[in-house]
Amino acid sequence: MHHRLLLNRWYHSPLGQYLLSQVKIRLDPVLSTSFGYYAVQLGGVELGVELMQGCRINHVFRMGQGSNAQDVLTDSDSLPLDSDSIDMVILMHSLSLAQDPHAILREVNRVLIPDGKLIIIDFNPVSLWGLRHFLQSWLDDAPWAGHFYTAGRLKDWVSLLGFEQLHHFKCGYVLPVNYQRLISKSRIFSKFSERWLKFSAALNVMVFEKNTIPLTPVRKRWVKRQVLSPGVVRPTLGRDMKYDR
Repeated sequence: MHHRLLLNRWYHSPLGQYLLSQVKIRLDPVLSTSFGYYAVQLGGVELGVELMQGCRINHVFRMGQGSNAQDVLTDSDSLPLDSDSIDMVILMHSLSLAQDPHAILREVNRVLIPDGKLIIIDFNPVSLWGLRHFLQSWLDDAPWAGHFYTAGRLKDWVSLLGFEQLHHFKCGYVLPVNYQRLISKSRIFSKFSERWLKFSAALNVMVFEKNTIPLTPVRKRWVKRQVLSPGVVRPTLGRDMKYDR
């Protein structure tokens, strides 16, 4: 809980606000074309209002640990939701800060309806951000605490549950230094990295869809039934056969 609160506060810093704006630019086309009744955001609860502004789903709930009165305080690996009841789930740094990310994904799979969407937002370890995380994770400070999972690893985990990847966005081609002047003057670096170092973005934003495999009845093969086994000699009726009277 401590790490989540620190991360929420960090997102109100200049660098955090910049990253959040980049995520919104990438996600708005997805959110504006997604429809349904219920969406749930896990993690980043204090950022939900700003992040989900373009969402067309009727009701958006934020669950996790936060100070907002509209949030539901709960553990991500045990959601108080019915199975097959949610149209969209957004995991914002929930996997990187979880002790058991697989348990969270299993819960997400349980509550999502067939063809429901899962959106994962997390830091990219294959970047300068990942390098700083490697050097400073021992400080136990946001946003460098927790685990940074590669996009390939996340995709493998989710695919095992039957999800199909729809989009993979890279967000935040900026140096991991929280200075307002440096952020505003890093446009040259951002353009260079986005063109030549596409792998080096700060965040991975991945959109998945829950697949449903139709149950098709297995047809039984027709078996050619034989009255007599092949080893039995079949009697033949010929003209030379005599009958006793």
